Amino acid sequence: MNKDFLKPALIFAVAAVLTGLLAWLLPSYSNDLFPIRKLPWFSALSKPSAPDSSRVQVKVPRQAQIALNPFLDKLKAMPVRPGELPLAPVKKDSTTKVAPQQLRIAYFSDSIIEGDLITAPLRYELQKRYGGHGVGMVPITSIVAGFRQSIRHDFSKNWESISFMTPDRYDISLGITGYTFIPRPYYLDSRPLEASLADSIFLADSLKTAAPKVEESPEEAYRHYVEEDPFVEYRAVDIAGGADSFRRIRLFFSHASDSSFVRISHDSGEFKKLLLKPGQELQNMDISPSQPSKRLRLEFAAEDSLRLYGVSFDDAQGIYVDNFPIRGYSGMYFQRIHKAYLTAFNQALDYDLIVLQYGGNITDPENEDYRNYKLAMIHTIAHLKSALPDVPILIASMHDRAIKTGTQFHTSPDIPLLVKAQSEIAQETDCAFWNVYEAMGGYDSMLGFVNQNPPLAGSDYTHFTRRGAEKIASLFLDFLREEMCASIDIGK
Repeated sequence: MNKDFLKPALIFAVAAVLTGLLAWLLPSYSNDLFPIRKLPWFSALSKPSAPDSSRVQVKVPRQAQIALNPFLDKLKAMPVRPGELPLAPVKKDSTTKVAPQQLRIAYFSDSIIEGDLITAPLRYELQKRYGGHGVGMVPITSIVAGFRQSIRHDFSKNWESISFMTPDRYDISLGITGYTFIPRPYYLDSRPLEASLADSIFLADSLKTAAPKVEESPEEAYRHYVEEDPFVEYRAVDIAGGADSFRRIRLFFSHASDSSFVRISHDSGEFKKLLLKPGQELQNMDISPSQPSKRLRLEFAAEDSLRLYGVSFDDAQGIYVDNFPIRGYSGMYFQRIHKAYLTAFNQALDYDLIVLQYGGNITDPENEDYRNYKLAMIHTIAHLKSALPDVPILIASMHDRAIKTGTQFHTSPDIPLLVKAQSEIAQETDCAFWNVYEAMGGYDSMLGFVNQNPPLAGSDYTHFTRRGAEKIASLFLDFLREEMCASIDIGK
């Protein structure tokens, strides 16, 4: 071998080894001018095994649950229907204030509550004990209207629907349902935006960073013009979680002009035309029938720039649980419901508790770090608290979800890490926390739900069946019972 080559090569090899050894021994140091990173030897040859997430412990201090006490206090003071028992034993207190006549819960989530799953059995159990007549707020249109059993819901196609998943419409505030609806003389065939891309846009905006570009295409939407005015029709359903009739009915809208109107028909009777109060601020109009009705039809002018948000079906007394699902939504960026509108909705509907149950559209088996998610959710909760300062917020964690590993299904390795991040969000924002994952049974509990006969969850090992949703609602009631008893034990 050529000695002139061997000597420089040997010197280079020794220098490389010494440099690498020095980089391995030196501690890392971060600065703006000359940061030093520690060299992980052999990291390219073998990836270190991920930590066993099944051993992750989620502990929520008792102090953190105090955020739920204003709701629990009202629930304990609610009058119980004759022949029924309260949710939990209540100590009689001579200093108790006048009993509230109504409680209302806004239950926000993704596709796991579509069709009134979880919320319908929860509503039924609470109304059975404390009264209430109606399903609460219902949007103008819904992609799962045919799946929901607690109310019959039909509508024309010519509505423009804007939601958390709609890009490029951030100037338009959404309603409390997570949607805004605009009457149109046409309907669109559109290609939906991928959930992952939509959430990355919202996350980037909430963190004030650059958002990914959405390529526009002439094939994104096709307009089909129709001659009829847009309509929506609701029919009462006498089943658990539903109602046999409509009593108090309120229509929520904004941006009405001097000529904006609604045509109303109860029980297929003659239409009555009512002018809507003009103005850009949120309005609600009482369109209750003179006596309980079973059917409501509303018609609007196709060329109107009116913005509609939904219809509330309730009564002056009892408990109401509003079902607010957004398919594909992660729970981030509630800022799209503008603060003034959130406040105005609450002034009309008077919420006593907000439940945020998300995670299904953020979970990723490869993810071991949910810090960005935490930051975005902290921004979201700060927005909610600024608009609704007196309304307690309960963060319900991600439920168990299984993925196929080899030939078997097991809990996705990131689920315990996501649940832990959600518990930390609750603690850092003074929200209450319900560990749904733990309530189900923890690691691999989804397998038991799927393998039940009849099944409590679907073959995707993610979504619950109706029976499974009833089970989750029952677990939620157990959680409320435990919290009510705990608040009594500590002297509340």
